Amino acid sequence: MVRPSPRVHGDIPGLDVGLMFADRADLYDSGLHGNKEPGIFGREADGGAFSIVVNGGYEDDKDEGDLIVYTGEGKGKPEPGQSPKPGKNVQQGSQNMASPGNAALNANLKNNNPVRVVRGPEGDIKYRPIQGYRYDGLYNVTKAYMEEGKAGFKMCRFELQRCTMPKQPPLPLHITGEGATEYWSPDGRERLAERTRSNAPETSSSTRTFQQKRQEITGKKTLPGNLSFRKKGVVPAVAAT
Repeated sequence: MVRPSPRVHGDIPGLDVGLMFADRADLYDSGLHGNKEPGIFGREADGGAFSIVVNGGYEDDKDEGDLIVYTGEGKGKPEPGQSPKPGKNVQQGSQNMASPGNAALNANLKNNNPVRVVRGPEGDIKYRPIQGYRYDGLYNVTKAYMEEGKAGFKMCRFELQRCTMPKQPPLPLHITGEGATEYWSPDGRERLAERTRSNAPETSSSTRTFQQKRQEITGKKTLPGNLSFRKKGVVPAVAAT
């Protein structure tokens, strides 16, 4: 399969609104989002960002479905004389609009270029998929500004409104990743096998971790809530206990 270029302002043929992806690797391989980790893909020089992932990366994010208030990139650095605040992904200092991803989204506003929006399982419970990642269509950046965030630092804020032109399917909130949902795969769209859940207790005699066993069984990295996917036709290995 030839990976389509993700450097497109708009939809990518064959990747429809509502399409699900089992993980970030599949999302990247599809060409829908051009980064494996960062949530903003694209540069100011490209005329703006091509795609973003909304996945609860910042406590200041707001998701109202057709309207998203998206926090820009950058955890910042501690202010002079201050020690770093402990904890994973804790905001350390103020953001700035000159950061590449933030400058890209600001360019979307100036150039009126739409951005593809993907929602992940860590976002707002009313709009996120239960598991996996879902393509929710095109949004326009309508505002860009600085605002003090919950941690007391200046944060880059971007308001995105779901496009009405060209006409899009309704926001696919009925596609949650639960059950026998169709998922994208490198070999083309196919229906993956039923969701598998591993509840086997750990024993002290095991030399492998619970996560290692589960990955052997499913062939996929773990997802939130110890949920994983296995492609149909794959015979699972029997995990030792």
